[in-house]
Amino acid sequence: MKSRITLVFALLFCAFGLELHAQSRLKMELYGGPQLMYQRSADQVRNPPNYHLGINWLYGVKEDFQVVLQAESTRANFNYDWYPTFPSTNPAYKAFYYDSFGNFRLGLRKSWEKGSKAFFIQPNVGITVNNFFDFSVADSTSFFMASKESRIVGNLGVEAGVKFYTGRRNYITLGIRHQSGLNSLNPAEVSWGIPQQSRILVERSGTYTGLFVGYGIDFKGRTREERADAKLEKLDQKTVRRERAWGDGMYLSIAGALRFRPKSERVPNLEFSHISGAYQYGIGYTMGHFSLESGYGRMVAFNHIRIPEAVVQTQRGYTVEAIPLRLRYHRNLGDKNRLRVGASFAANYTLATRGLTNIGQGGGNGNGFTVYQINSTPLEQTSKGKVFFNAGLFGELPVFNSGMVTFNFSRNFGSPAVGRENISGMIYGSPVNQELTGTLDGWIMEVGYKIPIGRFFR
Repeated sequence: MKSRITLVFALLFCAFGLELHAQSRLKMELYGGPQLMYQRSADQVRNPPNYHLGINWLYGVKEDFQVVLQAESTRANFNYDWYPTFPSTNPAYKAFYYDSFGNFRLGLRKSWEKGSKAFFIQPNVGITVNNFFDFSVADSTSFFMASKESRIVGNLGVEAGVKFYTGRRNYITLGIRHQSGLNSLNPAEVSWGIPQQSRILVERSGTYTGLFVGYGIDFKGRTREERADAKLEKLDQKTVRRERAWGDGMYLSIAGALRFRPKSERVPNLEFSHISGAYQYGIGYTMGHFSLESGYGRMVAFNHIRIPEAVVQTQRGYTVEAIPLRLRYHRNLGDKNRLRVGASFAANYTLATRGLTNIGQGGGNGNGFTVYQINSTPLEQTSKGKVFFNAGLFGELPVFNSGMVTFNFSRNFGSPAVGRENISGMIYGSPVNQELTGTLDGWIMEVGYKIPIGRFFR
């Protein structure tokens, strides 16, 4: 009898496997992501996002239609204020409530394939299950009884997303999903005090909206011929992406930088205090050996006041916003598009100075003697609408066959006065009252990344 059962299972497995290999109808997806569950309460509760995780089994009924069986776990939660000495509201603590629902759905997916990507939309119908403990009071002072209960309600939903195929038949999914519960689940109930002094009720139906990212597995492997064709196609795509990255057209860029101010601005015993940061987002267009780009950037600046044998920075740092307009000239070295070098010149239009605040600080010599005691007060900013310049050299290297890592070494010059503030107080027992300003000048070391926009539309 045992051998017969084993034989039956073996035959079913072979038949099932042969069908999968021949038709590639069965796929599996694992997914997860953030979600926001819609909950109702007459009490003051906060409803932060949480997560959902699940698995899909897909069976193809037609080339572009699939039946989908889904199972997932969805985390529900809310925050509330807990008063352990109620009715007194002091002390008050933030408390957390967590619960998990199971969603089981049947869906029909319609797909539109386009090369290495596909768009899909999928309506669903299913049930939401919540297992919970129902507490009933048997003794009002010390004893509780609980029974395990389940609540099941129907749900309807819809989701849409994009598939990005990998080198095999597998793929990555990105999408959005909304589910609506058709009835109320058991309410979440929180109470404290014996006898009960306060109670919070939160109504839920399993309704939520979520984003997801997933990975799909196709159980049919590629033939030797398909693998060979895919390898050639991959080489062709690599060449095309390299040409697009280095050719004419629009591109996006992002860069971070370090600015080196004069070492005279270094704080004693703080080796790198004359170095500050910057970043920039940009969009540009390349034509031949030239490119023109603009965007948005921010630079960190400091003010400093000289006192004998020391430099005092009166702020932890403030930022100056600017719009750059940069012209680049470049040459490609070699015939394989592996290195590009060039020169650049930029004009920067300042927008605003942010982060200046009233601040007081002091310092001594370690023997109880006060070297300085000063206060800084921001003044009306006059740096908006000014122009300063940047010039330097750059190099670019290909990465991922679709973009370029950029290295820029340049210098800011012609900076306006930024970060105006009034300094008042005492230095070595003598009164001081003066106006300080910062500067954006200095050497710049910058690393960034560029990617052609055309890659997303071809």
